[in-house]
Amino acid sequence: MITELVKLNLLEAATDEQLIVKSDLLINDFMKKQEGFIDAELIKEVDKNVWSFIYHFVNIEKLKAIGEAMRKSKEFAEFITLITPGSLSVTIYHQLSKW
Repeated sequence: MITELVKLNLLEAATDEQLIVKSDLLINDFMKKQEGFIDAELIKEVDKNVWSFIYHFVNIEKLKAIGEAMRKSKEFAEFITLITPGSLSVTIYHQLSKW
């Protein structure tokens, strides 16, 4: 299994609720329909404007294919308008063990 951690900052003009709504559309209307997608979680740092998505995929090939398709989707185009430019960072992990 592959885990992708995506960190971002929300624009000051955007609300938490707007991000949650756009994230819900991105996950439910796009990601959940992609072969190889397992699940996602949205978390926010306490007392900070730093958000993270934790995504799980069956393998790195599926992650790459879904990522390419996502960047072309209308759901992503709407979602990205809420993100502070230059704040997005992506880290990919390979699961070694699970307890």
